[in-house]
Amino acid sequence: MRPNTKDANGFTLLEMMIALAIGSIVMLGISSTYQSQLRSHMTQQSLVDLHQNARAAMHVMKKEIQMAGYDPSAGADATVLIATATDFQFQIDADGDGDCNDANEVIRYALSGGDLGRDTGSGLQPVAENIDAIDFVYYDDTMTALIPYPNNETERASIRLVQVTIVARADDPVMSFKHTNTDTYTNRIGTTIFGPVNDTSRRALMSASVWCRNMGM
Repeated sequence: MRPNTKDANGFTLLEMMIALAIGSIVMLGISSTYQSQLRSHMTQQSLVDLHQNARAAMHVMKKEIQMAGYDPSAGADATVLIATATDFQFQIDADGDGDCNDANEVIRYALSGGDLGRDTGSGLQPVAENIDAIDFVYYDDTMTALIPYPNNETERASIRLVQVTIVARADDPVMSFKHTNTDTYTNRIGTTIFGPVNDTSRRALMSASVWCRNMGM
């Protein structure tokens, strides 16, 4: 009796080629899905970092701007020194000694090489990176925008509220997969403050109104 050799036969060349083709298609699909999910995750993380950076920058400015004009002794004459669209400098008598000559009592905010800069007498020092634009709008006690911007001491002393707007940029444009930024960014009164630049960076616009509660006291 001859042995049954049916189960001993191997794969044919055609069967192996079909199996390899199917395996390749499956692996290509897995790889494509993984790459897509990885890009999505990294982009989302980049956006989270972007918004955290913008919020941190705004928090630092709001905390100090609301103290502009702080003068508990009524003898320091603390006031606003510079008030333009992109540059804001003000005084506070932080220790109540009757002058604004001590550390951190004359504070200025402006852009410095793509970062938000803070100056207290030694030049602008970065407090937040990747800030493409900063904009200030000033209002008096009737909530009338002071435009053109206050250009003398009397007008600057009339400031009661400051609207601050910033445009922050994601620190890694590679994460902006298949993204072209053509947006125009404006402040709350509709003035363009940045763009469009047609690059691949993702950006966030953030704005806040800050009461200068010590001005006019």
